[in-house]
Amino acid sequence: MRKIGKLLVGTVLAGAIATGIAASPASAATATTAGATTVASTASQSYSPSWTYFNTGGNDGRIGYRWGRQGGKYWLDFKLWDRDQHDRGFTYFDVYYKRDGRWYHYNRFSTKSFSSKRIVFGHDVEDFRIRGGYGWNGNYGWGGYHYSR
Repeated sequence: MRKIGKLLVGTVLAGAIATGIAASPASAATATTAGATTVASTASQSYSPSWTYFNTGGNDGRIGYRWGRQGGKYWLDFKLWDRDQHDRGFTYFDVYYKRDGRWYHYNRFSTKSFSSKRIVFGHDVEDFRIRGGYGWNGNYGWGGYHYSR
């Protein structure tokens, strides 16, 4: 009976960690209030203190990013992973910036294994956006844009 109880507790704990319930209780507590304050804080937000992650190409590609604004300049840190290194696909990451009300393409980054980089934009940049993709030979599957504001 004791082994069954331990097995049950272990299964529940593993499931909670897998779904992220026990992974960060502080963020779970703030997540309930985040919906009410999102509209009010969007204009004044000047950084993303923690890493945000998303997948591309199913689960083959993974992208993590965080950003901030310091001294009147935006900065962006990002990490790219390509988990299936034995196929033809690459993980792609496009960065765009906004100046004088128009969007411009900054650069496209790609990897077949792991890559990380920091970008610091100039004072004249008003905003930036990113998107992730997966593919090969010009045949990409792109996700939606992620904006700094």
